[in-house]
Amino acid sequence: METRSFLTLEDTSREDLREVLDLARAYAGGHVREALAGKTVCLAFFEASTRTAVSFELAAKRSGADVISLSEKGSAIAKGESLIDTVVTLDRLGADAIVLRHPSAGAAALASHHTAAPVINAGDGCGQHPTQALLDLYALSDALGGFEELAGRRLTIVGDVLHSRVARSVIPGFVRAGIEVSLVAPRTLLPPDAGAWGLPVLSSVDDAIEWGADVLYMLRLQRERMTGARIPSVAEYARFYGVARRHLHSGLLVMHPGPVNRGVEISGDVVLDASSLIPDQVAAGICVRSAVLALSTGVAQRAAA
Repeated sequence: METRSFLTLEDTSREDLREVLDLARAYAGGHVREALAGKTVCLAFFEASTRTAVSFELAAKRSGADVISLSEKGSAIAKGESLIDTVVTLDRLGADAIVLRHPSAGAAALASHHTAAPVINAGDGCGQHPTQALLDLYALSDALGGFEELAGRRLTIVGDVLHSRVARSVIPGFVRAGIEVSLVAPRTLLPPDAGAWGLPVLSSVDDAIEWGADVLYMLRLQRERMTGARIPSVAEYARFYGVARRHLHSGLLVMHPGPVNRGVEISGDVVLDASSLIPDQVAAGICVRSAVLALSTGVAQRAAA
């Protein structure tokens, strides 16, 4: 069966998105049926992760795969082995899929050139995080009543776009699904090529609500990736780019890929409010990543039968 790496959503069609989400819904309904039985999935996580790592491991195990977990601390990378050599080793040892998280942008694409196994990008530096975008679409479509209900909705991505691989994946994903997208961020936290996206850039969360946003998608302020003074202060940032209870109105939904800096991107009393889809985003990770593993390894038809 044909295998395919899963590196980005930039060339993904609306029907491709629907295919993954439909399969994920089937898996959520209990139709996994040992889809990956006899397969070996290697989780190569060379950057810290909780939600992504745990949900990929649960997705693989619940689908019947054998799972090998690899981290920098417990691998030969700590001794100076290159990423390419590590990937070649996993390939020769018979990995059927490699789920890679790495601090360098482009690492997953590089790895895919050195193995016959499909490589699934679980986050590469400031590059891409495609499965996050898929689980976001899954959670949002569930909340709105189905995939078709996404078309025409207005969603604003708020915060540290410059350092966000999530933003680089959710923007093409949301746009392909028919969602109108705008951005809210300080100019210092917008990438130089942000204009190429052709999206409205607004000045604050208040402006996003005036624009008619149905959904506020908050990004984590990634202070560990910053160099120089990108913002005057965290308090000043939260004032213009944080969501507080005063912003909530009937029907407004709030999303965040996690982990949340409470009181910065979102006030503490909003994180678990009824308007928040954050718990639903986390829960969607298992079935969505089960679907991605099945499609990548070429067993999706067998799994859906």
